[in-house]
Amino acid sequence: MGLTFLSTIVSADEVVIIGTSGLNLDLMLPIIVGIITSLLLWRFLLPSSLSNLQVAFEIDDGFYEVHRLTKNRSDALKIIKPRPVLIGVLLYLMAMAGILIIVTDVVDDSLIWNRGPTYYQPVLVITGLLLALPIVLSPFISLYAQISRKSAADSIVTLREWFLNVLSVGIVITVLIIPVAYLGLSEYNSVEDETVDSMRDEWSGPGEFNYDSSMNSFVCIDTRGIHSPLLVIDVLDEESCNSQSQLITDPVTQEVEDERYGSWVSNSDRIEINRVLIMIEWISLGLLVFMLPTIVAYGRIMGASWNMLVRNKYRTIRGNPTPIDPDKPSIIKRINSTILVIFLGTMPLAAVNGIITLAWTRLENPDNLRFILDLGGIIGNSLLVFVEGNEFLSRLVDLKSLSLVLAGYLMLNVSVVGLALIFEMIRNLFLGGQVIGGIGGVVLGQPREIRAESIVQSRIIAFGLAGFAGYSVLLLIMQVYKEWAELMPYANSSQFLTSSQVELMLLQETWNFIAVGQGVFILTWLLSIGRWNTVGTTKFDLAPDERRSGAARTVSGNWIRDYVLRAAIDDDIATLRRFQTDSISADESLLRLERTRARMFEYAMRGLWPNAIETAKTVLAQQGGEDDEARMIIAVGHIASRRLDAAKVTLKGLIMDDNDEEPELVEFVSEWLDPWADRVTDDDLYDWENEATIDHIKELQSKLESWDPISEIGHVHRNRLAHIALISSVAQMRAQRRSDEALELAVGLVRRYPNSVRARIASALCCLDIGEWHDALEIFRDLQQVSPEDPRVMALSSILGLKADVKEFEVALAVGSVADKKPWLDQAPANAYVGLAVKGGMDEALNANAMAVAHEAVEKMVPPHISISFAQLAIRWFILPLVWLSIGAVILLESGNSQYAGFVSLILLLSHGAVVRFKNQAGREVKHRNQPLMVMMANRFRKNQIVGDPSRAPIGNHLLMSGILVEVGGIIFDVGLPLWLIDRNRPMRERAWKSFMIERMKSLRDSDLPRTQPLPNRWWLRRPKPFNSDLPAMERLVGSVHYRPMHRTEAPSQKPNVKGPPKMTKKSPGDLNVKFRRGSVTER
Repeated sequence: MGLTFLSTIVSADEVVIIGTSGLNLDLMLPIIVGIITSLLLWRFLLPSSLSNLQVAFEIDDGFYEVHRLTKNRSDALKIIKPRPVLIGVLLYLMAMAGILIIVTDVVDDSLIWNRGPTYYQPVLVITGLLLALPIVLSPFISLYAQISRKSAADSIVTLREWFLNVLSVGIVITVLIIPVAYLGLSEYNSVEDETVDSMRDEWSGPGEFNYDSSMNSFVCIDTRGIHSPLLVIDVLDEESCNSQSQLITDPVTQEVEDERYGSWVSNSDRIEINRVLIMIEWISLGLLVFMLPTIVAYGRIMGASWNMLVRNKYRTIRGNPTPIDPDKPSIIKRINSTILVIFLGTMPLAAVNGIITLAWTRLENPDNLRFILDLGGIIGNSLLVFVEGNEFLSRLVDLKSLSLVLAGYLMLNVSVVGLALIFEMIRNLFLGGQVIGGIGGVVLGQPREIRAESIVQSRIIAFGLAGFAGYSVLLLIMQVYKEWAELMPYANSSQFLTSSQVELMLLQETWNFIAVGQGVFILTWLLSIGRWNTVGTTKFDLAPDERRSGAARTVSGNWIRDYVLRAAIDDDIATLRRFQTDSISADESLLRLERTRARMFEYAMRGLWPNAIETAKTVLAQQGGEDDEARMIIAVGHIASRRLDAAKVTLKGLIMDDNDEEPELVEFVSEWLDPWADRVTDDDLYDWENEATIDHIKELQSKLESWDPISEIGHVHRNRLAHIALISSVAQMRAQRRSDEALELAVGLVRRYPNSVRARIASALCCLDIGEWHDALEIFRDLQQVSPEDPRVMALSSILGLKADVKEFEVALAVGSVADKKPWLDQAPANAYVGLAVKGGMDEALNANAMAVAHEAVEKMVPPHISISFAQLAIRWFILPLVWLSIGAVILLESGNSQYAGFVSLILLLSHGAVVRFKNQAGREVKHRNQPLMVMMANRFRKNQIVGDPSRAPIGNHLLMSGILVEVGGIIFDVGLPLWLIDRNRPMRERAWKSFMIERMKSLRDSDLPRTQPLPNRWWLRRPKPFNSDLPAMERLVGSVHYRPMHRTEAPSQKPNVKGPPKMTKKSPGDLNVKFRRGSVTER
């Protein structure tokens, strides 16, 4: 309203632009004010607007935990400090500074210096740069954010990847702009020809049409239109042309105006006017297409966020805390929410109105076009006409006030609310409202990663500020020039167009921008409105992290976490699964966290690494990113999935504690799995002393060379890692038909770890191999009583001819069909038996664990060496180069041009070398599926009749086999043993290798096959027990002296103190037993 008041004081003729020579200090005041105000925005308004950021992620169906990222301005300042955020903040402040400079320039002239609008040209240049840069970069940033990778593990991109992303963005925007530029240029060039054709039809001179005379003649054109060509009014003189007018009533001011629309111009000027109209129309269309990525993103986000924003802002009006506004709202916040609810509630209607209005005005081109657009479209104009025609309403409602409200609604909806909604959209992007309450939104990161990863938070803030500030400011500038052109610089810079035409063109282009965004919004809104009730019934826990204070924040002080961790360390999957469903008296938020942790451990211990990674991200999010154990499991999962770069990014912030070697060990394993990167060598193995993981890697490298099933790690280490490694040795001995030795080893492991489910399963499977079916059944019954929930026990039951759920991974591999097994190929990347069960999966099996086919390789005398045959070498380096040289010789004989022949031969040879080099590099790419070297080795194995035949492999080995073992917090995880690790061994001549393996091959062929098929149903009725004994089978095998029965771990019953850390009471030193294990102090 202030600018409206000022516009009544000055006229457009009084706008003065002073050059560089006329500098006065008062002309620099707008720059000073703009800079100071921008600094205040950066220091106070921006942090205040970004305080109370929250993120919600799903814990259960329809249940979300809401975690607060920023509580006050100091937290917000920390979150905008990273370099990616500073770019977005800088562009936002530049846009705000540009607007503030213009406003200050207008206000100070009238209120302080008492003069008309006066502008200093250098200030205008600076203002233009401040406004142009955010507008120009806005679509690039919006499109880059939408096409770039979304995972936190992929957030750190290389220079090459960044360049490719930027190049892709540039190509997309160029492809969008080029057709518009081509069509616009074509129409611009055709204006003269079309006008000349019209001049021929209008020619009234003597004789034939004369081009020069016609160009110098004058015509009267109708300036009410804005589309080329302008209509010609049939009058003969300038006086009649200038008298063309019509009486119109301004619907906003209710004043009657005599609008003169005739303009007496020459035909040459007529061509220029039409050209200017065409140029402006196509430039506006090009600008619209250029801004399309930002407009589409804006519409998608608003459409998908509408349900969440409206419901939560309505709750804020009622004074309730919400996931978006977690604190009890103040009066000001409730007023702001009321305004937003009004605009958001009418947004779908406004979108339909905008689309219909633009389509109808384009088709019909009504005479009162400017007033229809100025009053908010068809609905606004119809409302005004209805009130004006109703005698009662016209007395009750002031038409001028109603007109001002309708006109003001458009500007507020376009500009002011657009700028205010930037921060609401940022809040909603953090919260995940698009995912919770909508479909088709722009997802810049998963909620769990938003909670845990600062780089994802930076990406969202930068996108919100830089992406939408430019778009909102562009619409605001168009509205300002349309409403107050008489106060703006360069408002009448075109000598061919009238002020009414300029105003109408600005108004229509504003509606074009609005209609496109509203079209995207209404489509996304229609897709998302079905989730209105879902948002209403969704439950949010608004303060889970606060209730997890004290014991939930420390490993040693949380008795529930100790219970879960103890079960995971003991390889007790049954206890982990029971804990996820048992009824336990504890705080719900704390219980949810530990149940999610138990599920994470379960997936990781079973080798279902994609599920384990996703669950670990949930744990990390619930802990606010402060859970190194979860990060370690994510890294190990990436290693098992053969995503080594992602593992290194995850480990980057963990290798920092001098007393904790686990991150360094995991990083070492990650680098060891890439033998071609040369980051670690065999010498690095000797930098670790008495480390079970390293000793195990040394042994596996030796075993891989000769397909050796025997493990000696049990003589060096007596821990869980050695225990699982020896169980894997049991599986390999079973496969190589040494079942008696395997049973002896398995029984010894049960003797050492009586509660080991894996060792007892190994014993049962070995009993099957030697024909002791009843002993295996008795061992299973013991397991069934203690660990019925363990999927490995379920798989053993299916092998013994009992019913089991084939939906479980282990059961599917034991007795399922190929269709049951195939979905698990990507879910269990380190389990070779999935690949062996699927057609064409031999390369994935060799990638997962090459020892799964060791028995067939020994039987067929096939070494594990990765090398191409002599025939392939001859073709690659002798025959093909001769062919390329022969082609050059033929060219020389036919043409006699030695230079051309030599050039062709050289190009062919260089291309041949480049192809060979590229193929070698592709073969060294570490990945899970279709790894080129593994595909080559799979083909070689098939030629030697190594096909992973299940009829010659012991059943149930998938429950026992493991590769490289990694320890995280005392828990052992398997990451597999890819065949390409043989490249780390010294090559051995094939003849020497075969002479070394001949005795083992004969021994294997002479031995009986192990059990390869499940037992038939109810076999115990047809196969009586060979002898009766009161001793359980396991006790008989282990020996009565060493036998210890299994014990079932019961659910915890202690009630935790979740209000805070336990208060320490003074005790005498004799009453304390200080232990430094995990930093805890426990009472004696």
